[in-house]
Formats: sequence, structure tokens, C-alpha cells
Amino acid sequence: MKKNAFLKKLLPFAKYLGPHKKVLIISMILSFMSTALGIVQPLFTKVIIDKVLIGHDYQFLFVLLGALVALLLISFLTRVGNNYIYTKYSSRILFKMREDLFDHIHRLPLTYFSKKKIGDIYSRIASDISNIQALITDTIPICLYDIITCIITIAILLWLNWKMALLSFLFLPVGMKILLFIRSGIIKLSEELAESNAEIAHFLVESVGGSTVIRSLGAEKLECNKLREKHSRLLKILLRYQVLGGVSGSIPTLYKVVNTIILFGYGGVLVMKGLLSIGDLVAFSMYQGRIFGYLQGLMGSYLDIQKSKVSISRVNEIIEVKPVNQSGGDIFIPVESIRGEIIFDHVQFDYEEDEGLFADLSFTIPSGKITAIVGPSGVGKSTICFLMMGLIRQNSGVIMLDGIDITRIETECLRNAIAFVPQDVFLFHTTILENLMFSTPDATKSEVVEACKAACIHEFIESLPNKYDTIVGDRGIRLSGGQKQRIGIARAILSNPKILILDEATAFLDASCERRLKDTIRRMMKGRTVIIISHRLSAIQDVEKIISIKEGRVVFEGSPICFFNNKDHEILSYFPLKQECDQSFIIPRRHNSPITKFELKAFGSNGNNVGDGKQ
Repeated sequence: MKKNAFLKKLLPFAKYLGPHKKVLIISMILSFMSTALGIVQPLFTKVIIDKVLIGHDYQFLFVLLGALVALLLISFLTRVGNNYIYTKYSSRILFKMREDLFDHIHRLPLTYFSKKKIGDIYSRIASDISNIQALITDTIPICLYDIITCIITIAILLWLNWKMALLSFLFLPVGMKILLFIRSGIIKLSEELAESNAEIAHFLVESVGGSTVIRSLGAEKLECNKLREKHSRLLKILLRYQVLGGVSGSIPTLYKVVNTIILFGYGGVLVMKGLLSIGDLVAFSMYQGRIFGYLQGLMGSYLDIQKSKVSISRVNEIIEVKPVNQSGGDIFIPVESIRGEIIFDHVQFDYEEDEGLFADLSFTIPSGKITAIVGPSGVGKSTICFLMMGLIRQNSGVIMLDGIDITRIETECLRNAIAFVPQDVFLFHTTILENLMFSTPDATKSEVVEACKAACIHEFIESLPNKYDTIVGDRGIRLSGGQKQRIGIARAILSNPKILILDEATAFLDASCERRLKDTIRRMMKGRTVIIISHRLSAIQDVEKIISIKEGRVVFEGSPICFFNNKDHEILSYFPLKQECDQSFIIPRRHNSPITKFELKAFGSNGNNVGDGKQ
């Protein structure tokens, strides 16, 4: 039953052999040729001893030596050619498997990454996939060759002297029983070994990525101690694994010792009685030694298969996660015809069951306007952005772009219409120019420069020694938070979106730079939809509509005037209101004085207040 389960898990990976059938067949033929040439060599030794040295047929000696040299040369060339072919097709299989897994990971729900360690995922892509590739292109074929050659060698041993051969096989059942006894321990330790290595990989990735924080806190020694403890645990597992591996590996050695006693004890007696020739004894000894090698190979293959079982399970855990539907719908909307109105209609979403992040979320983001989404930390403002872009799917309800359900719109079309700039802008370890052109590789240099000028980052880039060819470092570590944000905004502007989402994208900018940037965005995005998410009043002073979210529902939707003159002070509790806000932003009025129609018209809003219908 367990064997069938293993084969069932392995079967999906067999498809990678399909495109390489011809090369695989050629490689197998060359391997069998090389094996066959190796099998006949001891028979040449037998003939040389019995017919040439003892039989004094010296003329036949040169013929045999010539044939032996030819066989060795053919065997050498066959092995070299096969190694080249094997490396070529096995590498392609490995790369294809890794590429497919990599593609699958990029289509997984974002919630998957919040639950898994990045180092563990990396370990599965790198180490576990490599183990599976080695299993199907290396371990299984070698195991097959070892079994076939072992059977042929056993047949030759029986042909040379069946009694002595049977005596030498008596220990085999004992060795197999020992192997089966330690099997469960090897499997368990293989799992622990894989998990421990994955944990260390994650720790290293996380620790190196957080090097600045670690140094600022003076925690270098603490991190080194953590790594030392993890290595200590790994060493204990390795030692236990090596003990069991050593026991399984010593079985062939014990078999060889027993067979040597049989060979020179029983075989020597037969030679002295004239019942066995010296050539037969030497050939028997050589074949018997090869049995030892084949058994060692089979033992090693057995251990590799146990490791691979763990790797297959770990990779299948990822493959079995259902990816997000990336194809989207079949409706194509030309980007230039998109207006940018977004409607959430009774949307329900949660990352975990029974969590209920959004129970019934409904609001409208008008097209061609600047809208702010505000609310306490952790209320789900960034999640709303992910839902808009189709990066995650709602559990129920409808999200519409220009009146069309986004699930019916082609994903590429949807993504091309929206540009998203988060607070923590991710930059790749390459040049500033390549980071800017990441999603628009066909952009011209002048377009890049214009986008950078709009994002108020061009002058800084030009001040660098290598200008736009400056390497930013891993995740942009050589740049400040504000510089990374401006590069992220420039990258978004370069994509010429119909909808621009700024999720705390100006949090690290000084007031002067923020003002210039807001003026530029307002000018360049005129007639387009801009969505601003922020906790700072300075970031939302010029917006035309505010949507306030609290506890999974909309508590306010309307104009800034209505928002900041709202009687419900709880709505404003997450803003440092009076200190930060420009006083001209709040329109002074007497207590309970009504808002005029002129004021509402000036802000382009109907002043609908979900939190207070009287306002």
C-alpha cells in the first residue's frame, strides 16, 4: 500500500521524462553497453590464467590483451559520451521542474506566503526539487543497472561453481532483514534532516535581510548563538542518520568478509583437489567483489530513495495548494477606454476561517477623482488594494471596474490598468534603470527620465556616480526609505496607469517633497483615478472623497468637509488631527452650523455620510 502511494506521488514527475525519450533511450543503451563490457572483463582474466599462463599458449596472450585494451577503450568512450548526454538531459529536466514549481508558487494565494517561512519555500525549490530530479534521472536508473548487473553476475557465479555461489549467498537474507529493521528510523531522520535544513535556510535568509536591525540592536552575538544552536540540533540528527547509514552501509562489508572466508577456504580446497581451476577461482573472486559493489550501490540508492520520499512530500505540499485563477475572465477592455470607477458591492473576505475581516463591505470609488481610504491599522486597507487588483479573491460579493465584475476581465488587462505603490517598495538587486523598467521594458530613456522628474527623484539619481546604472543593493538597501518610495512612484507613473494606488507611498518623504510630488501626481493623473491610503492628514488634504473603514465595514463615505466636521470623534481617533493638519484644510464654522451647498460642490461630493445620516 505504501509502495503504491509512493509511486502515485512520483508519477506526476515522470512527465518530465517525456520530451527526452530519445536521449533517455540512447543513454540507457550506452549504459548497458558499458555495463556489459565491464561484466566480461573477469572472463578474460580467467582465460589468460588457465589457457595462457598455465596452458603456455603465449601466442593467444597478445590476442587477448589486444581485445581487452579495445574493450577498455570502447568502455571509456561509451562512459564519457553517456556522461555528457546524461548531464545535458538531466539538467534540462531539473531546470524545467524548478521553473514549473517557481511558476506555480507565483500563482499561489498571497495568504499562503503569510503562513510559510520564505527560507523553507526556497529550500523546497532548490534542494527538494534537485533531490527529486536526481531520483528520476540518477537513482532509479542506477538502481536498475545495479539490479540487472547483479542478477547477471549471480548467474555467472552459479555457472563458475554453483555450490560455492550458494554458500556465498547465505548471508543475503540476514542483511536484508537488518536493512528492513532500520528502514523506519532512516525515513524519520530524513524528514527531520530536511526540516532542520529548511529551518536553517530560513534563518539565514531572514537574518541577512535584517542585518541593519540586528546591528542597531547589538544582537550580532545573539544571532550567532541562535545559528550555533540550530547547527547543534542539525549535527545530532546528522550523527544519528550517519550511524544508521553506517549500519546499512556495513552490511556489504560484512558480506564481503564472509565471502572471502568461503572463497579462500572452500574454494582453496577445491583448487587443491583439482575440482576448480585457478582461473575460475580468480574470476569468481572478481565477480564476488563486484557483487559487493552492486550491493553497496543498492544500499546507497535505498537511502537516496528514502530522502527523495521526504522531498516529494514537501514539494507536493506546494503543488497541492490550489493556485489563484490567473487567467481571469474573457472580457478585454482597452486600457485607454477604462474610466476607473471601482465599486465594492457587499464584499465578504477573510484570510482565515471565522476571522471575518470584511463581513459586508460596500463603497464606490469614482472615476477620475482622488479618493482616500482611511482607517485604523490592521483594518484591511491594503487588503482592499489586493482585492481591487485581483491578487486575492473575495469569498462573496462583487467588485466591479466600470460596471464589470473584475473576475470577468482578463487578468493582464486588469493589471495593466492599475499601478500599485506600497509603503515598503521592493527593489531588485540590480540597477536603478532596470528597477524602473521592470514592468515596462520597452520604455525609452526619455520616458524614464520624465517619470523620475515627476517623482522628484531625477536630480538625486543624476548626482550618483553611475547615475541610472547605480546598483541599489538587495531590496534597495543602499537607498533610503524615501528614495525607494520615489523610485516606486516613478515606476508606477512610467506604466501610465488608469488607476494609481498609493498605499502609504509618501510616508518617508519630507513635507516639501511630498507637496511637490502631490502636485505632480495631480497634474499627470488628471482625469484618472487615484486612491490614497494613509494615516497622515498631509497625504489626504487634496482628496475629493474619503472612505473610512472600521471593523470590517464602511463608517463614512463622503467629502473631506463632512469627514472632518463629523460629530463622531471615534471616526477621527486614528488621526493626529489638529497638530498635523493645515488649518486651511478644516473649514471653520460655528457649532452645529450646516455645511453649505457651495462647500459640497467645491469638493465634488454629495456628502453622503454612512456614519451619520444627518450630516
